Amino acid sequence: MTYSVLVVALLTLSCAARFSIPRELPSEENQWRAVRGDNSGWAYAGEGTGKAAILWRVKTKIPIISAPVAGDGAIFVPSPNRRVLVYGAETGKRIGRLWVDAMPDNGLALGGGLLAIAGRGEFNRIRVYDYHEGTFLWDRDSERSFAAPILVDSILYFAISTGAIFSLDARTGEKNWRYKIDGAVIDHEPAFRDSLLFLVDSNKRLLALSADSGTVRWSLDLPSPPSGQAVVIPDHVIVSTMSGKILAVLLDGSVRVSIDAPGELGSPVACSGPTIYGVTKKGIVFAGDLGHGGILWQTNLSAPVIAPPVIWGKQIVIVTAEGKIYLLYFSDGAIEHTIDLEEPVTAPPIIYNSNLYIATETGELIAITRNIQSLEHNNE
Repeated sequence: MTYSVLVVALLTLSCAARFSIPRELPSEENQWRAVRGDNSGWAYAGEGTGKAAILWRVKTKIPIISAPVAGDGAIFVPSPNRRVLVYGAETGKRIGRLWVDAMPDNGLALGGGLLAIAGRGEFNRIRVYDYHEGTFLWDRDSERSFAAPILVDSILYFAISTGAIFSLDARTGEKNWRYKIDGAVIDHEPAFRDSLLFLVDSNKRLLALSADSGTVRWSLDLPSPPSGQAVVIPDHVIVSTMSGKILAVLLDGSVRVSIDAPGELGSPVACSGPTIYGVTKKGIVFAGDLGHGGILWQTNLSAPVIAPPVIWGKQIVIVTAEGKIYLLYFSDGAIEHTIDLEEPVTAPPIIYNSNLYIATETGELIAITRNIQSLEHNNE
């Protein structure tokens, strides 16, 4: 074998690296399966409050600009070099890496032992991997997709920017249906609840679709383009818009109450019970009352924020663009704790098994826990 052939063979083996996670791991309720935690987009998990500390941090050496997902004891990290990196949630040790032949900037989704990957740009692909068996199941052209898919039981749903929504069998890739929404521009992942899909259209509409057929049940005009994915709570859909107007919409498409955020929004809100939590582009964190539509409290961090908030038990987690973490108490907005990561952050944090995980633009994956002082630093 010549040197050049040997190099090509070694590169091929490296790119084909795969991993598997044993089926024996118990199913966990707190899995962060989608970009916003679950298919309803609440961005809520965990319990309690308290002082936070870094548990471990791993240098991947690859910039991370989109959200990880978590489940079955692992953190799945999309990277722009066409790989998904997988780390043990408790230790930060790398379990494996997966060559996906697409830049998974659009995001990942987990469900039923499957990992769904959405690629962007010239590598617009949907690929599904069985991480128990360690095998790719199928892939297909995802056209002009700019948002993560979601996995609901055995069905994968994804939308493309030109207004089409697809339902596919998650294990075979077989198409159940495709529905084209005239004039729609869809740049955010769908939300799901009780046999309905909810999509926000960048042409200023909220759409409710039947999950069985994709047909539009109703649509609602929005005051300005959406700032992120719709959030579905019992009996309501919450839509935040770039102008700062937030609508609480009943499941028949009528607006029950609206909330005026204290500034323009660049990301979706998080929700817990009758309260929503958001952050403006200029760093004003606020709580809104879904009952009466008012602002309950607001706290000005005086720093630009790109990543949307998440709710970690009784704390609101805000990460500034420069990488400073603020933990605010949910009932009054008081700042309970801060951590400076000293690294820029674009991707939203996730919560898994009561810990917080943050990926930085410089390629670090950082695990944060509460009331634990130990620190491990792993170099990959």
